[in-house]
Amino acid sequence: MSPDRYEPQRGEWRDFLDRVTKEHEGDAVTIEVADTDYGDQFEAEQVPFAYLEYDDKADAVNVGVGGKDSRYPVVLRHAIEHPKAILVDPPAPNAARALDIVSDDANTIVSLHRRPALPPPD
Repeated sequence: MSPDRYEPQRGEWRDFLDRVTKEHEGDAVTIEVADTDYGDQFEAEQVPFAYLEYDDKADAVNVGVGGKDSRYPVVLRHAIEHPKAILVDPPAPNAARALDIVSDDANTIVSLHRRPALPPPD
């Protein structure tokens, strides 16, 4: 994460994550959990990105992966309960590459990887 990271306020989380989801439709995502008890672990690596959302009733940020093709036919959800902050690098929702979602027991790094554009047809 760069020192220029952006931190949306809690009241902005839902709309901000919706914008990130729309901007990164079709991209791949990696989810890494940095936990003080268990160390760093990858939950998903370079799988199709489905969505990012904030559920204010459950007080959780959810990351959906898969559900885009026969290789990953089902959407799986990774939940970060009771997040304290969301830090975004770089500081623009339409250019987000990495989000650090901070909770009491761990930091979850969500990295969005742009899919290369298809070449134009001949």
